[in-house]
Amino acid sequence: MSSKQHLGFADTAVIGVSLIIPALIGLKFRFSGGRQRTTNEYFLAGKDASMFPVIMSLSVTILSASAMLGLPSEIYKFGCQFLLVGFSTGIGMLLSSRIFLPVYFECKVSSIYEYLEMRFGKYTKYTVSGMFIIQMVLYTSSVLLGPVLALTAVTDFSIEMMIISSGAVCTFYCFLVSRCDVISCYKKVKKLFLFFAIIIQLGSQNLYMYSL
Repeated sequence: MSSKQHLGFADTAVIGVSLIIPALIGLKFRFSGGRQRTTNEYFLAGKDASMFPVIMSLSVTILSASAMLGLPSEIYKFGCQFLLVGFSTGIGMLLSSRIFLPVYFECKVSSIYEYLEMRFGKYTKYTVSGMFIIQMVLYTSSVLLGPVLALTAVTDFSIEMMIISSGAVCTFYCFLVSRCDVISCYKKVKKLFLFFAIIIQLGSQNLYMYSL
């Protein structure tokens, strides 16, 4: 039986730097210039974000650890029928941009919950907000569990400790930073480097064999 693999100093340094950089970005935008005084500046970054960072932000949002770990096995076991999700998502985005977004921007609201309160009343807003909170608690739990299990497999830390530390770092920079597009661009670049590192390390011809 092979012995358990552990992270070396270089591995630990890479993980530490990848966690510290988002926190530093959050501190920079929180304490440099006072650009988070209003709700519009905090949630919408003053509506001055360019198209490319917004596109990067949306693409990173849907690429979670659960997707990276689960989709390969899903497709391997059940085939490429999961592609239908991508097609339906594209259709949904197109319809939303043509039907809903014009009304949304015309109302000049900061969130969908403000629109629901304007259109249907505050009780509808509270109900939908509560449902969304429950959904995100369950979703975030599953997303956070993926990298935590991977880290506990190569470290001596417990699952509880890794959940607390990983969740604390993510909560820290999300609470401080309003420019989510900047954070997402950093994440996108980091994920691209990770993909290329895997291909270089394993070799493109061996990726299929390692995935079995």
